[in-house]
Amino acid sequence: MTDQEVEELAAILVQEHGNAALKVAENRRSLHAHGSDSFELWTRIAEAVGRLIGASQRSPVGGAHN
Repeated sequence: MTDQEVEELAAILVQEHGNAALKVAENRRSLHAHGSDSFELWTRIAEAVGRLIGASQRSPVGGAHN
């Protein structure tokens, strides 16, 4: 999966699940053997979700500036 596809899937997870998206990604990762390709993929997705959730908490919607 490309980096762009990972970011897009992460964005979908955040849109659908909000802050719970990280738990969703981590739960999916836990279904796979540590070190497997699937485990590594879900690790990348979870990291992307974490970045998106962190960014959304730092930036108000609408880009309000003081």
